[in-house]
Amino acid sequence: MRRTARDFIVVFILSLIAGCATPLVVDYDYDTAYDFTKLKTYDWIPSPPGSQIENMTEKRLTQAVNTQLGAKGYGQSSESPDFLISLQGVKKTVESGSTAVGASVGIPVGRAGTISVGGGKSKPRVKQEGTLTLGFLDRTTNTLIWQGTATAAIQPKSSPEEQQQRINQVIAELLKNFPPQVRK
Repeated sequence: MRRTARDFIVVFILSLIAGCATPLVVDYDYDTAYDFTKLKTYDWIPSPPGSQIENMTEKRLTQAVNTQLGAKGYGQSSESPDFLISLQGVKKTVESGSTAVGASVGIPVGRAGTISVGGGKSKPRVKQEGTLTLGFLDRTTNTLIWQGTATAAIQPKSSPEEQQQRINQVIAELLKNFPPQVRK
């Protein structure tokens, strides 16, 4: 009996920890015929209409992308860059799972057992989720050559330092596959 209770507590705590995690979903696509080896410099283009990225967040994102691309040997240049970067963000409210409160009462009735009476109430978990899209365009043709998206839960009560740290992690994961490794 003791082992069963202990096992239950361990599983319960692990499920709470897993439930609090904010999974990051990253996806990317690219033009398989494009020669990425010729790219050395980049510049930013204004966010497209409809982007829902706040000013401070956009600054943090831009800084994180600049840092990651710099570490890969790319330099920012407003004079004749090889490619242009577009940044777009969308926020949405999503419902996932539910939280419940319930009660139950057992009433012994003779030798036959108990009659149970219970009730409960459930409400969906609501959270903010953001999707970030980075588009890399060839400057001369203005065509999309690489695109990456990252989707994760937004943590609104984070400090500016925590937000920058999370953004750095997201951008590092997003740009992990840039430039694409062409298989021959």
